Amino acid sequence: MTGVNIEFDIQDALDAVIAIESSLDNTTELFNHIGEVLLDIHAERFNAQESPDGVPWQALSPWYQESKAKQKDKILTLDGNLRSTLHWQIEGNTLLFGTNLVYGAIHQFGGTIKPVRGNALNVGGRPVTQVVIPARPWLGVSAQDKLLLVDVVREHLGFT
Repeated sequence: MTGVNIEFDIQDALDAVIAIESSLDNTTELFNHIGEVLLDIHAERFNAQESPDGVPWQALSPWYQESKAKQKDKILTLDGNLRSTLHWQIEGNTLLFGTNLVYGAIHQFGGTIKPVRGNALNVGGRPVTQVVIPARPWLGVSAQDKLLLVDVVREHLGFT
């Protein structure tokens, strides 16, 4: 019978596990890197004007596009506040990413807005009491983005 002797030094494997564990003890550097990558991902999304899945955002309604004072060709952009308020924060072992603007959610999920009582909106020269905002998902990650984020983690753990 033919055989092969294989020797394995367990210490090398243990050293690798210890190094990984040490990297996971302090996730601040990793989370900061992921936060920066998420900012880049979402900046590209606003430039492309599309959802995380690559679906173009629904076009602006003609009456709203005409009434915009600026950025008439940009969806989800008037002054750039939604885009510029994206940030991340670290809470323990959790990375939070998003905006603190209240209207971020209605653009993400869609819904109906109603003006404050007595202040009807003027749409096409006529007052309306509510406006339906279509969902234009802007926050999230695509399958390709997930692979990029996995690469960030691999790099952090020394697997590159």
